[in-house]
Amino acid sequence: MRYCLLFILLCAYANLTKAQATRTVRGTVTDSVTGQPMSGVIITNLRGQRFATDYRGYFIAQLPMQNDTLRFSYLGYMTRRMPAPFNQPEALTVILSPRADKLEDVVVNTGYQQLPKERATGSFSQVSRAILEEQVSTDLISRLEGTANALQIDRKSSSLGDRITIRGLSTISGPRSPLIILDNFPYEGELNNINPNDIETVTLLKDAAAASIWGTRAGNGVLVITTKKGRFEQPTRVDFNMNITSGAKPDLYALKSMSSSDYVNLEQFLYDKGYYNSNINNNNRPGLTPVVEILIRKANGSLSAVQAESQLNALKQLDVRDDFLKWVYRPSLKQQYSISVRGGTKQQFWMMSAGFDRNLSTLSELYQRFNLRMDHTLRVGATTLQTGFYFTESNTENGKTGMESISGPLIILYPYAQLADADGNPLMMSRLRQGYVDTAGGGRLLNWNYHPLEDMKYTKQTSRLQDIVLNIGLQQPIVKGLHAELRYQYEKQFVDARTLQSVESYFARDLINKFSQINYSTGVVTYRIPKGGILDPSNRRTLSEALRAQLSYQQRWINQELNVLAGAEYRSIDNSTTGERIYGYDPETLGQGYVDYLTAYPNYITKSNQMIPRSSTRIGTAYRYISFFGNAAYTYKKKYTVSASMRRDASNLFGLNINDKWSPLYSVGASWNISQEKFYSISWLPVLRLRTTLGQSGNADPSKTALTTISYLGTSPYAQTNTAAVNQPPNPSLRWEKVNTWNIGIDFNTTNQRISGSLEYYRKKCTDLFGSAPVDYTGGAGDILIKNVGDILSQGWDIELQSINTKGLIKWMTNLNFSYNTDKVLTYYVNSRAISRFVQGSSSVSINPIEGYPVYGMYGYRWMGLDPANGNPIGVENGKPSTSYATITGSNTTIEDADFFGSVFPRVFGSLRNGFQWKQFQLNINLMFRFDYYFRKATINYNQLMSQGRHHTDYARRWQQPGDELNTEVPSFVYPAVTTRDNFYQGSSVHILKGDHIRLQYINLNYDLNGKQLKKLGLQKFQVYLNLQNLGILWRANKYGLDPEYFNTSAGNLPPERSMSIGIRAQF
Repeated sequence: MRYCLLFILLCAYANLTKAQATRTVRGTVTDSVTGQPMSGVIITNLRGQRFATDYRGYFIAQLPMQNDTLRFSYLGYMTRRMPAPFNQPEALTVILSPRADKLEDVVVNTGYQQLPKERATGSFSQVSRAILEEQVSTDLISRLEGTANALQIDRKSSSLGDRITIRGLSTISGPRSPLIILDNFPYEGELNNINPNDIETVTLLKDAAAASIWGTRAGNGVLVITTKKGRFEQPTRVDFNMNITSGAKPDLYALKSMSSSDYVNLEQFLYDKGYYNSNINNNNRPGLTPVVEILIRKANGSLSAVQAESQLNALKQLDVRDDFLKWVYRPSLKQQYSISVRGGTKQQFWMMSAGFDRNLSTLSELYQRFNLRMDHTLRVGATTLQTGFYFTESNTENGKTGMESISGPLIILYPYAQLADADGNPLMMSRLRQGYVDTAGGGRLLNWNYHPLEDMKYTKQTSRLQDIVLNIGLQQPIVKGLHAELRYQYEKQFVDARTLQSVESYFARDLINKFSQINYSTGVVTYRIPKGGILDPSNRRTLSEALRAQLSYQQRWINQELNVLAGAEYRSIDNSTTGERIYGYDPETLGQGYVDYLTAYPNYITKSNQMIPRSSTRIGTAYRYISFFGNAAYTYKKKYTVSASMRRDASNLFGLNINDKWSPLYSVGASWNISQEKFYSISWLPVLRLRTTLGQSGNADPSKTALTTISYLGTSPYAQTNTAAVNQPPNPSLRWEKVNTWNIGIDFNTTNQRISGSLEYYRKKCTDLFGSAPVDYTGGAGDILIKNVGDILSQGWDIELQSINTKGLIKWMTNLNFSYNTDKVLTYYVNSRAISRFVQGSSSVSINPIEGYPVYGMYGYRWMGLDPANGNPIGVENGKPSTSYATITGSNTTIEDADFFGSVFPRVFGSLRNGFQWKQFQLNINLMFRFDYYFRKATINYNQLMSQGRHHTDYARRWQQPGDELNTEVPSFVYPAVTTRDNFYQGSSVHILKGDHIRLQYINLNYDLNGKQLKKLGLQKFQVYLNLQNLGILWRANKYGLDPEYFNTSAGNLPPERSMSIGIRAQF
């Protein structure tokens, strides 16, 4: 009995000892799709113990020495169970896969934090690496167009940055471009500097809850660019990509050019009317066209009538476009190469990449860009150190001169001009009368002849850019759930541009000759501008620094989750631009000549005293920003989420009053996961989520400041002292522009993700917008000053839909991006409502806001057709037909008398992308559409035709006899031209057309090698792809065959050439 009792006690003691012993299980949880660590994953065992991963995806679990099972769970992911190991030589790697019924496999990066999209209350849109890789252009903007929801590219803007808009306009005269964030910090360079092959995702922050964390620079939306990175415990991987793109020559015959025959006949008519007499007898000896020279020689007997007619008929057969296509333009060629290496261990991961792009345009312009990027993350204990380096160098060199940039005697080149003879020898074009050029200076001056084709060789424009970005980040946990983060970024950008007009160039020869003085008694020529080249250098420097400190707190309980972020940020941006023209420059010796800018010299041709042109630039700006920010989100039972953010910005740009200098911005939001409710029973729609936000962000224009600024003008030639002028008068009440946004949206997903997407409505009220306001002119600053005087209302819808149409042998998927946006001016000061101020007489677009109308509205003079008796255009005056053009277009006729059509910007825009997969082939086709907007087509202006040579094919359609008014709207040609008549016709509503169209943007075909093929080659991935771009318009609303995005008449505004690319992607 004693032995039995002793045996029982020994067994109990052994079990007790075993129960008290524990073991440690550690590991990392990652996402199966992105490979990124997952923070906040809940881990439980069979005994109810609970653990969670930290921001690195890392966990440590103390478990009893008994058989056990670990359960890993995370919202939107499949729950995973695995046995808890007893002997663990290495850390576990647990991979979680997304659930089929989750909203979207998207982690949103705001630049301050990363969060799953299903827990975000704000409005986000993301473009993945796979979508970006369907295009092969070397610039990011081209790849984003037609792929990002709510993003639109405006080709009418001359500024590259202002071409991008998100959800329409949020300003009137301020910057329209969104804020660009590159790896957590604002990027001060141009988007074209960034290598698209380095980008993992581009996230659009569209509403206040998403963007207000960026404060006063986020009113136009935010583009967050996240580059590719390695990950912990990732085997080393090498990715290589290369492609070659060939583009066609531009279609110059698409230009609406006047025929050579019509142009020659017109010049004959004008000569007979004596139109050219003033130029023929002008002592300044302006150049004349070949037709006029022939007619002069015919008049003075140098040519017979038969000879003159023969030469004129020969000119009628010429077309200058033939010469440009033969001697100037060529097919474009673009080459792109990129390679990256990434990998990781338990303690670190890294990414290194290099890219080289070489583009040769249709004008032989050369663009080369080299990108180098390194990113490294090191984990030492609980501390994480991240460092990054991004380097860009690009070089551009001009090629030949385009058709729109060459002029003869007039501004626009005549259509029968010749650049070269049949053998390619450059031909001369008149800038001065040839008889004068042949005898001027008795041979002592520089050659004054102009050969455009030859002259292209002697102007060299180069630009070299270097952009260096360095960043460092330190993350340190403090207590459970609380982490501190310190980040710093340094960016320095150099842009060195040079325009060298060698002494052989016509520009240099002409300027040197005009300021030359000849002593005819001695034959000595004094060159007031020294013989040699003319160099115009420009040097621009940008230095920016940003320092951010923030605390983040994350805590998860069984039914609750709390995320809090708070911090402060300091940013500085210093810009400087310098430039000084150098005369007499010798590129071989780097020598230069002396020029007296203070003395006026007689112009050799006009004999009037002139000063030698001086080009000098000295500009410096310094911007300082300081910010405090906070962000919090609370989730209950994975159903209800509320969020709030607050930010306060200050800058040296704005008001002298503290309330104007500091701008408080905020947002609040909430979401409701309806499909998680017990009462929800729609089985075919397993995901349904409602969210809404309200908040305020801002917009700032660095060119406008509250303080007085002056510009130094250099030495006065009269007073011989330094001079300056007030550049901007004091403006102490100037404030930030404010953008107040309300957003409501629904996210949904049908069974098996057959159809998924989101539907959103937003309303933006933009206040305190910059605009002109009257001030007391006796203060010496004029009668107009930029103030916060404008308000606009912008609202619209965003729809994103993804569908899986077939899943069989052929997989077919569709993506639809649909956006509708409309804007209206609520308040704006207009000092004149004269109709001519709002009616644009050309195809250009300028801003003229009117209360109650769009910011960019399309207006036209009311049109009543042509007079059947004489072909005069007929307008409306006081409600009645009229040809009193001076009255119709005069200051007493107001905008209320014009026809209003609608917005210049598309109100409806988006894209439709279809993807097909069969075996190892994948085909993607992307269509873009733009609806509900208007543009003004170019037409003939008779006054400009005669004085500038600005010709148009509409001349051939002009009214010439009674009855023509039934078939044409082009008025008769009258001599002399009536300027007000031309202005009325050009600005009339008959030229306003609907811009609606559907465009085939690109077709992309991929072929991937299968596993067996890859194994033979020793590769992990190998893909061959073919890409076709700029394939043209499939449908347009206008009947003239015009492209509404490239509707101007110049060769520089032609649609981009069609191109074909072929390339490979390989992974080792």
